Amino acid sequence: MDIERSTYYRIDTDDKPGQLARFSKRMSENEINLAGVWSFGTGRGNAEIVAIPRDPHKFKKAIRAAGWSFREGSCFHLIGEDRPGALADTLDLIAQEGINLHAVDAMGFENRYSAYVWCDEGDVEKLRKVLKGW
Repeated sequence: MDIERSTYYRIDTDDKPGQLARFSKRMSENEINLAGVWSFGTGRGNAEIVAIPRDPHKFKKAIRAAGWSFREGSCFHLIGEDRPGALADTLDLIAQEGINLHAVDAMGFENRYSAYVWCDEGDVEKLRKVLKGW
């Protein structure tokens, strides 16, 4: 399994039509390539966009120019052989170490899988060590 620590950026926005399209258009206009992007409602008319840019400096500059604020954090990108139980084995190891994951996003592509995992910032180093030992 390949493991890469990534920096993600979370942008709070209104939960209304076109917000992700507006964000995506801004990325395109600034020629910013994203490794991943997620968007979802968080309740009470609010939403969140989470992005992992290939060029964080360029990304932050474009976001600030658009007048958006962001928070950044760490997550891990896992890439491995797509087989029954591949992700389950990794998640079990993480759980055995007492690390609570806040989110997991995984997809299979042909014979490989790609997953992003998020935990509390206070557990990032512990999670890194667990994954490194895997």
